[in-house]
Amino acid sequence: MPTPWPRAILHVDLDAFYTSVHQRDDPSLRGKPVAVAGASKRAVVMGASYEARAFGVRSAMPLFEAQQLCPELVVVRPASARYREASRAVHGIFRRFAAPEKIEGVALDEAYIDVTARTRHGTATPEDIARQVKFMVRNEVHLTASIGAAVGKVVAKVASGSRKPDGLVVVPPDTEADFMGPLPVGVLPGVGPKTEERLRLLGIRRIGDLAEYDTQRLVQALGTSAAVLQKLAQGKDRAPVDGSRPPKTISAEVTFETDVSDRERIEEAVKDLTARLTDRLREAGVKAKTVYVKVKLPDFRLVSRQVSRTSATDDADVIFRAARSALEKSHLESRPVRLIGVGLSGLEHPQPELQMSLFD
Repeated sequence: MPTPWPRAILHVDLDAFYTSVHQRDDPSLRGKPVAVAGASKRAVVMGASYEARAFGVRSAMPLFEAQQLCPELVVVRPASARYREASRAVHGIFRRFAAPEKIEGVALDEAYIDVTARTRHGTATPEDIARQVKFMVRNEVHLTASIGAAVGKVVAKVASGSRKPDGLVVVPPDTEADFMGPLPVGVLPGVGPKTEERLRLLGIRRIGDLAEYDTQRLVQALGTSAAVLQKLAQGKDRAPVDGSRPPKTISAEVTFETDVSDRERIEEAVKDLTARLTDRLREAGVKAKTVYVKVKLPDFRLVSRQVSRTSATDDADVIFRAARSALEKSHLESRPVRLIGVGLSGLEHPQPELQMSLFD
């Protein structure tokens, strides 16, 4: 009989989700470099197939740059309804293995599943369940998923991303350090380019270096949040999987490969981000009252502004207009931008009797 885990969490990440949906629905696209992008001349890449990634095409890249890297690139327009439909089908599979409150959706293509109840009596291992999920996703939804299995959410997420596409990585209890230690510190959730750069100055290049570094010196160099980051590097993550209530906020961001000062390109990126967030709102069955925009400048300074409503919405055009208004409030003018992010808060289940009102 397999030994039960104290807790068993799967992180499921659908591979190249947006382009995979198009390749699934249109056989002529299979095996070709495909990118999802809007129709604007200033469009940015929303998603890229693995065939396109082989040429260096990446999400958030200006479409014209992607086409220069890959002249044979096939560009398809976003299809939000099809993405939501595919995501709902996959979540239907998740519910065969866990109660809804034990399924925490992160995005249309990503979720955590707590399968501890299924493994507690030793009748199935986390690997058994992960293989079943992968099989069902492939055969019923005709997509592939990479899955990481671990005791904690962070380790499971790192594991799912370590062997894509169509990967399965299981990290048994008490082996977190062996698995995480050799990996680059940049793959650890919470370590962005700026933090990674500062860690490198301390001689920290791998997750194991961070896990073993003197905590006091680390906090002195990076601040108190570094202690939390170090615990994650050590695999000490006990955050629960909680799908019982909507998240307090949802957000998405893109980091440009080179600093961007062109306002149209920045607004196009904001439009793509709001489209993604709207999909996530509708998938979760909630609406948002507040829209905020976060901008990172070349010197890593952050500028954040928000616009609030008296009633919640999930309308993509309304949210985009609010995000654009928040962007105008930031008074960036022609200053270059390193990163742009859009977030939604004040999330609530819709109240049909309320009428839409203007932004305050």
